[in-house]
Amino acid sequence: MARDIHKAPFDEGTKAKLSIFQDYLKEWLPVFLAKKEIYWNTINVFDFFAGPGSDSKGNKGTPLIILEELTPYIANITQKNLNVNLYFNEYNKAKQEELKSKLQTEDENLKPYSIEIESLDFKDSFEKQFPKMGNKNCANLLFLDQNGIKHISEEVFSKITNLKRTDFLFFISSSTIKRFSEHPNITQHIKLSPEEIEKTPYHKIHRLMLDYYRSLIPNTKEYYLASFSLRKNAGVYGLIFGSGHVLGIEKFLTTCWNIDPERGEANFDIDDDRIMPGQADLFTGEVRKPKKVDLFEKELKEKIINRELKNDREIYLFTITNGFTPIHTRKVISKLIADKKIAKCSLTLSNKICKANAILTDIKFN
Repeated sequence: MARDIHKAPFDEGTKAKLSIFQDYLKEWLPVFLAKKEIYWNTINVFDFFAGPGSDSKGNKGTPLIILEELTPYIANITQKNLNVNLYFNEYNKAKQEELKSKLQTEDENLKPYSIEIESLDFKDSFEKQFPKMGNKNCANLLFLDQNGIKHISEEVFSKITNLKRTDFLFFISSSTIKRFSEHPNITQHIKLSPEEIEKTPYHKIHRLMLDYYRSLIPNTKEYYLASFSLRKNAGVYGLIFGSGHVLGIEKFLTTCWNIDPERGEANFDIDDDRIMPGQADLFTGEVRKPKKVDLFEKELKEKIINRELKNDREIYLFTITNGFTPIHTRKVISKLIADKKIAKCSLTLSNKICKANAILTDIKFN
């Protein structure tokens, strides 16, 4: 029987997960609530596994985090006449009632957003709310903190990734897949061969899950996925993030690199590099880099020099689809210019370069 995480203080893995969610929410909300131009007047936030709102010590869960992050935008919501809808679902009836009591306040009717709290099975809850996600003039954020692996089926994943203006974060118990790869309860939900799972190191299993979900997206579809691995006690879990817009994935990657400055990918040494921050190489004297960073920099340099990446848009997209941010790429570009491998240039290495009217800058060689 799964441990009830709400009957004890959140462990470090859960706190890391909530920190990522909160940091991304800080990035996501102002895009829709603080800009001068309003493109979508309805903002929906869906939390399908909401819990009671906090742990046994009062540490905030996702529902209370959402309300906390909305507070600075109360005036914006009112002044711009925005429709902000919060949906919380908690299957456990007792936890749902506890959540209700925490969210109900005396000034509830004065708040410029709506709150709906239900107690349904995930499938019923998702099917009921799905039509709202497809409405015109709305933007959606979905958080699916499933206890296990079964809820985010290929069908559900396809539905979500075909929505417009929708970002999602879902939690998955990757180590369960590693431990029980041949069990029918695993194979019916995750279409990976037991052999492929078996050959993947335990601490890298979440990377395999990211690749699996990437394989479900058609090559013709522009969609971006990233992940963050979490070690909780003896298990490896993880978050999968998805967005149909480069701005969404850039903001999520920025959040991940703020939490894990070495690799932007985990709350532990996922590649077993055993590098201390600032540690110098014994032979070269240079600061040692994690293997992931070193390989990215080498590949990026090669692709630029071999003219496989010809302009700033191609370089930017290569950066974010490999799980890095423009900060990393700018260092590489500066080094190539300093070494006179390419001509001095000013590149737009941000999501702005992907706009339809963006002016591209080609890489020139000395």
